[in-house]
Amino acid sequence: MNTDTREKFFNALLRRPSTAKQARGILERQRVSDEDAERLIREAEDLGLIDDEAFAKLFVDGHLSWGNLKIAHELSVRGVSREAISTALDEAQDEAERASELVGSWRKGGIEDRKIISRLMSRGFTNKSVFSAAK
Repeated sequence: MNTDTREKFFNALLRRPSTAKQARGILERQRVSDEDAERLIREAEDLGLIDDEAFAKLFVDGHLSWGNLKIAHELSVRGVSREAISTALDEAQDEAERASELVGSWRKGGIEDRKIISRLMSRGFTNKSVFSAAK
């Protein structure tokens, strides 16, 4: 493996936080061998450039207008473990509170309740949170 490949990989990680799974995708596109890819990923993890738990927390914080179901799905697709997802969601603002805030804002905007419920459901809020917030 040449130093140019390593530099490109680390630059990509510095530009955009990534999970280990996403990092593997970057290396696959660069046609890096599996052995070299694992070595680079371990090095990036040791340097703190790849941290699935931190990624999950940042992702949750950046998607508070989404429900827990959608957030969990999107993190899972990105290769984050169930444990890391659960921890990040546990540390975030309560889903029902987030739904209530959205409902209040949308009602002020004149949106009908049935559309509000539909929006919340499409954003991955649980039925319990949706109907609790829409009361």
